[in-house]
Amino acid sequence: MPILTASPITTFDQEAFHAVDRIATGCAFDIHNEMGRYLDERLYQAELAARLEDRGHAVIREMKITLILDGFIRDYYVDILVDRGVIIETKAAESLNASHRAQVLNYVYLCELHHATLLNFRSERVQHEFVSTQLTSALRRQVSWELDEWRPLSTGCETLHNTMQRVLADWGSGLDPTLYRDAVTYFLGGEGSVVRHVEVASTRGVIGTQKVRHLADDIAFSVTASVHRPHVVREHHHRFLRHTSLRAIQWVNLNRQTVSIQTIQK
Repeated sequence: MPILTASPITTFDQEAFHAVDRIATGCAFDIHNEMGRYLDERLYQAELAARLEDRGHAVIREMKITLILDGFIRDYYVDILVDRGVIIETKAAESLNASHRAQVLNYVYLCELHHATLLNFRSERVQHEFVSTQLTSALRRQVSWELDEWRPLSTGCETLHNTMQRVLADWGSGLDPTLYRDAVTYFLGGEGSVVRHVEVASTRGVIGTQKVRHLADDIAFSVTASVHRPHVVREHHHRFLRHTSLRAIQWVNLNRQTVSIQTIQK
């Protein structure tokens, strides 16, 4: 399966990466000092890109990454790519959080790089973090499977398993979990066939409905990337299940290079 980038990618060693990062971070602090912390994110991006270009760097904004697999297509956009090898992701948030870091790591994996820079302009001082990995695509494809608690209850369950095997062989682990979820959805027939409303009830009766992705009329599925406390994620899936008419949830969890599928039943 091709992973297409709008620009050729050059792998920087750590020294070359940090040389560019120091310049970019210096520009970010200057922008913050001059323009404050209440601009829109896109304005910080534009000014940072312009200042890097003024210093002689090649800059691409919104660099597109496209994944393709038998009709399934997913696009991602890197905020700033410098000199074909340094990813800079900008935020205007109260504080950087785990989802921001995961987003950048997703781009690092897709571009086959080892480092990226994450900048937040909304805080009182610019927040600056490195996102780094030593994992290559070859290593990310070396996944181990845990299937002891998986029970194929329908043909859709088999499709879930087969699709996850297929996409992990192509893409490897560690990417955005919604990517894997949406690929499974596509090969099950698409959102229109898979996403349905399920009634949720408390002891007082039905309190409303919630959208759930289905493998069969009474079987749902979920894809997560819980590393530190997967047992808690399992328990909350079970709590949800007890308050619906579903009989099972097939839960896929990507824990670094270990992938488990567990059948959660009432």
